[in-house]
Amino acid sequence: MNIFQVDVEHFYCDHVVDVKKSENLKDWQEYRERTLWSTKRILGILEKKKTTATFFILGCVAERFPELVERIESAGHEIASHGYWHVLATKQSPRMFEEDLNESLLVLNRLSHDRVIGYRTCNFTLVESTSWIIDILKHHGLKYDSSIFPFKTQTYGVPDAPLLPYHISSRNIKADSSEESFLEFPLSVYRLPIISKNIPIAGGFYFRFMPYWFVKSFIRRLNKERKPAICYIHNWELDPYQPRIKQLRTQLYHYWNLSNTQNKLEKLLSDFNFISNREWIEREGY
Repeated sequence: MNIFQVDVEHFYCDHVVDVKKSENLKDWQEYRERTLWSTKRILGILEKKKTTATFFILGCVAERFPELVERIESAGHEIASHGYWHVLATKQSPRMFEEDLNESLLVLNRLSHDRVIGYRTCNFTLVESTSWIIDILKHHGLKYDSSIFPFKTQTYGVPDAPLLPYHISSRNIKADSSEESFLEFPLSVYRLPIISKNIPIAGGFYFRFMPYWFVKSFIRRLNKERKPAICYIHNWELDPYQPRIKQLRTQLYHYWNLSNTQNKLEKLLSDFNFISNREWIEREGY
């Protein structure tokens, strides 16, 4: 059984816009409304495919659209935290990070019936220099994280991290720590044989860029070995008509192949079985 995740955020959160500042600008109201529309679109697809997922929701989105959180939960999906303001963890001190986390948990736990147990950093910025994140998450009663990407970019990545769910410790985020109870769900990558290089295929731009047959063949290979694929998508990737704002025009990857995302997503959910992180933990007895 595979795991499916949705990052719920404004499309301009792609780490080039100051979200906290834009939240108070009336000119951005129309943009924020698109967040509501695109997330509902994903909910409709998941309902049609009888699939449950984990929704990592920004606190500022939940605060503005509380009815959306209620709708997600009532459809049987898991509510998890994506922080409050979508700030790179590598740009935060531990104190700033903890304040942002706490603010998001206050909102999400107020709106959901089940206590939030999962977290994802902004742009997967749980890296070796921010390993202190794990201890803060544990201190706030969370049970798992899903921020490790076993693929190196300029912004994020832990290329030599385990490729399947593992117990993680702040002492060494690159190794399974069997004495720990806190879980890490790394995003799925395809490891090229011989040269042992990882290719990300799990979601986001990588899912939009890779041909679907490649993604499908990799997940099939994992499942034949009785291993789960961990896949994700952003709500805004189901909005091909989103405005081309100047802050994102140079980020070609942001707009790449948005018009085909829904078609690929529907194929993925038809070809494979997915559940939420919380359901997977319960099924596996963690």
